[in-house]
Amino acid sequence: MRWLGVDAGEARVGLAISDPDGRYAIPLEVVPTKAAFPAIRAVVQREGVGGIVIGLARLPSGDEGDAARMARRLGARLERLGIPIEYEDETLTSHAAEGRQAEVQARSGGAGSRGRPSDDLAASLILQQFLDRQTTRPPSEVPPTKTQS
Repeated sequence: MRWLGVDAGEARVGLAISDPDGRYAIPLEVVPTKAAFPAIRAVVQREGVGGIVIGLARLPSGDEGDAARMARRLGARLERLGIPIEYEDETLTSHAAEGRQAEVQARSGGAGSRGRPSDDLAASLILQQFLDRQTTRPPSEVPPTKTQS
């Protein structure tokens, strides 16, 4: 099944998509937060996405703060698409995405994605973490996919 990864932010939303077999996450695009729902709906329809994974930021205490509430609001809106919505802990993914972006820029001599937001890279890390977790569990331990609230 093809999955869409979402890294929701105040200004931008990063999107990543899996391969059709749901093994690998690929950065897709970054859209303004205000245009996230129609952009995600279009990707779901165009790419035949069967489920959405939304990054859920947690506070150091483990509680959900404003960012998590914003992600859950987007998830509640996306439930209208009629496909499973899953939440994945996104602790440190934005930081890791910035580090990977810096590595790519260093290898390319600073060319390429200079100044480009890393939100789609963060979405791909969130999605890949989810995909890896699904494939490392024995089949008897993989829960059926369902919408979580």
